[in-house]
Amino acid sequence: MDREMININANLVKEVELSEFERDGEKVDVANFTLIKKYGKGKEYINCSVYGEKSERAKELDKG
Repeated sequence: MDREMININANLVKEVELSEFERDGEKVDVANFTLIKKYGKGKEYINCSVYGEKSERAKELDKG
């Protein structure tokens, strides 16, 4: 499979946090963010991390 995909119908809690770390001498970009999904009177928080090239796409997400 060339691409991985997951679809979640939820809202972004706050702005995406971007950082980087080094692995085997190479820089790896990471984007961390939290989604919230409402179910009737309940809520579910989903913590997400994306790495490498996929973190570039996460920069485009807007809160709300």
